[in-house]
Amino acid sequence: MTVTTLRPENDLLLALAEPRWSRDSADAVQKWRDAREPMDWPYFLDQVLCQQVICTVGRNLGRQLPRDKSILPHLWIYSAAYETNVRRNRSLFAEFGRVLQALNQREVRYAVRKGPALCALVYDDPGIRRMSDLDILIDRESLNTAAEVLAELGYAQGVPSPGGDRVVPHERRTRMFWAVHLNNALPFLKTTSDPDVRWFEIDLCFDLFQKRSAGSVDVRAVLDRARQVVICGEPSFALDPLDQLLDLCLHLYKEAASLLSITQGRDLNLARFLDVRETVRVTPQALLDRLPRYAKEIGADRELYFALHHTCQLYPGAVPDHVVDQLEPQDRAYLDEYGGLEGRTGRWKQGFVDRLFNSDRWMELPSASSIPMT
Repeated sequence: MTVTTLRPENDLLLALAEPRWSRDSADAVQKWRDAREPMDWPYFLDQVLCQQVICTVGRNLGRQLPRDKSILPHLWIYSAAYETNVRRNRSLFAEFGRVLQALNQREVRYAVRKGPALCALVYDDPGIRRMSDLDILIDRESLNTAAEVLAELGYAQGVPSPGGDRVVPHERRTRMFWAVHLNNALPFLKTTSDPDVRWFEIDLCFDLFQKRSAGSVDVRAVLDRARQVVICGEPSFALDPLDQLLDLCLHLYKEAASLLSITQGRDLNLARFLDVRETVRVTPQALLDRLPRYAKEIGADRELYFALHHTCQLYPGAVPDHVVDQLEPQDRAYLDEYGGLEGRTGRWKQGFVDRLFNSDRWMELPSASSIPMT
């Protein structure tokens, strides 16, 4: 299935959710306006939220298009989301900068992953991308030192209390499960009175792969080649460009196929495919040419094909054809499977594009994830 079969609401969403507004973006919106098709605006708003692109849409509506009802009703909802996210990200940047400064002072080896790194290195307007936490790759030997740093800054492992004013420690079974089965430490949280944030979250990761994954990579080597950059206003370390693209694709696949993520409604969203597309855009061609060989060496070719193939379904030409072709496996049946990393493989009834834009896709699941979170 291709994007040409989408509902008009989703065609408009794709046109408006552009991090870099261009003549093509304006032409696509004008084409929609000229068609004068009936629109289901509640569905459009639901999709903008589910796809996590309301901040980008709000920025573009406010800056690029006439502010009147001829575009869409209730424009203020979209522009308010962008403006709120600008304030929210400023608060996150300030707090995360303090965390990175403290890790530097204790000489912890790390690399910042995903959101904050993308805001610094990929997107020219950090307000268009919503962030939830600070993801950091470290080696396991650094966990105790990193945990001490976070404790000194007021962080604790647990879940927010019902009132959001304190962190409640996790149950013992949750701590044991994560320690045995996952390559992440339980999240570190700190409450705040900031109404735009509610709490700060730090996620420490020990590997780019999950424990059930077939692939593996030397984390120490990944940290050795991390690049020095400024993130959240602090001299910091980010993944090497090739490792950054690999990490985004591995994360996209993990979330898309995870029973837990599907149950929570965060398995698929357009924002992740935009992250991949925009990261490919800023990655030097010579590194992209190396990607298939590197992926096969570390056993990540299936995950990368999943991410890049589907990115090209939504954004034709976003990834060079020869890169995607070299990654293509003989058996593509896994593209429509879920639950493999949790040992409970199932198969979707819907194709990729259909389920991406179906916020009720979780209802296909026979049962929920068994990963404890409390």
